[in-house]
Amino acid sequence: MKYLALALLLTTATAAFAQEAKPSLVQKGKLIAEPDLKAPLPEDWAVQKGIWEVKDGEIVVSDIPEQKHGPVLWHKVSLASAVVECEFKFEGAGGFILGSDSNRHIGRLSINKKSMKLQEDSSEVKGVRPGGTTAEAALDLKVGEWYKVRYEWSGDKMAATIGDKSIEGSHPTYSQKRSRWWLASSGSKLVVRNIKVWEGK
Repeated sequence: MKYLALALLLTTATAAFAQEAKPSLVQKGKLIAEPDLKAPLPEDWAVQKGIWEVKDGEIVVSDIPEQKHGPVLWHKVSLASAVVECEFKFEGAGGFILGSDSNRHIGRLSINKKSMKLQEDSSEVKGVRPGGTTAEAALDLKVGEWYKVRYEWSGDKMAATIGDKSIEGSHPTYSQKRSRWWLASSGSKLVVRNIKVWEGK
């Protein structure tokens, strides 16, 4: 019985390691940002639309209908290659989006309860059609439950992981020089925590 228990423990540990050891597009380098979300965000973060309430280690995101635009938070740091990780939960919002810009949008990761998509923004016509999809995976996310997302980019590629689902897409637009990356919400309300940003290597 002792050896059986040990074998089961080793098997479980190996399976857990295998889940953590998924191949990634970018290796983590220098830690660029890890706001504790217990005090106002540093100056390199800027609210562009909506309400981003920092409180007790979380950001609660709400829409301002009069703005006629989803809530957007910029991180004004230029990173040619990066890894972004955070946790999120839907509490009414229709979607969670992470993206990056040059002098215009470059690409984004769009998440809703049923899917995640990597999209390029060069073919986007605002209010008419979104950019083209370069990778997609089905999801089954529940309202009120926390999920961890990893979003990364390097060269002409972007990638994302949520749980056991990973996607990677490529497009020439993705290789443009970035002036910032950002988070956005489709409506109210979305909650975000444990944001970490690394320079890619």
